[in-house]
Amino acid sequence: MKKALLVEDNRDLLESMEMLLAGHFSIEIAENGGEAMELLGRSRPDIIVSDIMMPEMNGYEFLKKLRNMSEFKDVPVILLTALGQDENLIGGYDLGADDYLVKPVRAEVLISRMNNLLRKQEQLRLLYTSDSEGNTDLPVKDPVLAMLDSLVIKKYKFKNFSIPQLAGDMGLSYVKLESQVKQKAQMTPVKYINEIKLKKAKELLVETDLPIKDIAFKLGFRSLSYFGKCYKARFGVTPTDAKTH
Repeated sequence: MKKALLVEDNRDLLESMEMLLAGHFSIEIAENGGEAMELLGRSRPDIIVSDIMMPEMNGYEFLKKLRNMSEFKDVPVILLTALGQDENLIGGYDLGADDYLVKPVRAEVLISRMNNLLRKQEQLRLLYTSDSEGNTDLPVKDPVLAMLDSLVIKKYKFKNFSIPQLAGDMGLSYVKLESQVKQKAQMTPVKYINEIKLKKAKELLVETDLPIKDIAFKLGFRSLSYFGKCYKARFGVTPTDAKTH
């Protein structure tokens, strides 16, 4: 059973949510962000539902601290907001909130949103599994290429890096890395990395229900149109066609 942390300063509402969710999740509770941080020091929840307006440490402060802790960066967070606080939504998303619900919250809606976020997170984990390293279908796999795969997938998570950065991480000069990849994979480093991304995109399009745009941006493609162009050039079909077949 997945573990949920509920953070809410209204004791009656907190106990009500705990009772409603108890059959679906293993529940821990806290009455403000400070108490929640103490609980996080002892256990890791799979998902967090937090009010925004709380004493001692409000929901935004709690979320900011949470996202600055590497072990909790990926824990889904749903923020509870009072009606009329819509102007604050952007700030919460900027801090890393995954969803918002307006109080009072219907139990079935909350449970559905929580399960949806957990399911999406599980699908996204496909991006970072060790299986990805052996899934490029390239003709040669040696220590240099394996290390390159690992850096692209695990350290940079497919994006926000340059070839010189990769070369430095591998203890090679840019020229040496280019020479090694051309020799071992018969392609440039840029094309080799693109091949890794496109193979992963194909897997995610077929095996998950993630939207095409989420797949493209998670894999580091700079635009949806560029992703579509690259995908069709490599596989002969568009991402949309791949998704629907």
